[in-house]
Amino acid sequence: MPFLTTHDGLTLAYERSGTGTPVLFAHANGFCKELWRPIERLLDHVDAVALDQRGHGSSQVGPPPFDWWDLGRDVLCAVDTLALGAPRVGVGHSSGGAALAMSEILRPGTWARLVLIEPIIYPGPYGRGEDHPLVLGALRRREALATREDTRAWFAGRGPFARWTAEALDLYVEHGFRDGADGARHLACAPQTEAEFYRTATTHRAWDRLGEVVCPVAVVVGADSTTHPAEFARFLTGRFPRGGLVSVVGGTHFVPMERPEAVAEAIRDAAGVG
Repeated sequence: MPFLTTHDGLTLAYERSGTGTPVLFAHANGFCKELWRPIERLLDHVDAVALDQRGHGSSQVGPPPFDWWDLGRDVLCAVDTLALGAPRVGVGHSSGGAALAMSEILRPGTWARLVLIEPIIYPGPYGRGEDHPLVLGALRRREALATREDTRAWFAGRGPFARWTAEALDLYVEHGFRDGADGARHLACAPQTEAEFYRTATTHRAWDRLGEVVCPVAVVVGADSTTHPAEFARFLTGRFPRGGLVSVVGGTHFVPMERPEAVAEAIRDAAGVG
């Protein structure tokens, strides 16, 4: 598995496949790069790069507190290290969507187009969310399960995973966990790491700078999303000078893992690739 080194010395894992227009994929908090594979497979003539965010998958995690702007810097590091040529397209889900928007703010002109799927970018008030339900939920998460079969059975049809495709769930079970010395399967993104990213999700203030993102931006949301309901999705899209909104029927916040064909179609329509 290839790795790259960040500005602060962490090693991040990535995978790369195909040829054509460079497209960088950034996943959501708690997940892993392999979850993009079903969507990548549906896109033709694409040089697809999927990155494990710091603290996720096979990447290293730095010390807390976490700065979400480092996620944007990591994206820029991938662009530079892998010499991704222009015009480039960025596709990000949840925290990955925020990372891509922040990378464009940090270095305007990096992206020809952005596809931001349920990006975690909200208006103030700003501050650490110590008691946010997502923080508390992450801290309660089971860190280990006995086998792959037990892991799949635990998540199948459960909560946020209820609408996932079988392939997406299999990829998460295989790559979102690691074999431990005890023989059990352990979360690759530790509950404490996931929780800390949630705590700092409301501190980065990228909302106040979205007007600086002047490339075309497609904001993709699930029609049944509770994190990006219709009114807020329109409000968020309007913050971008060249924003457009795409709502995917049958999708929730986890729409890439639920409706890969629809998300691939949105990427093709918005970014002109594949």
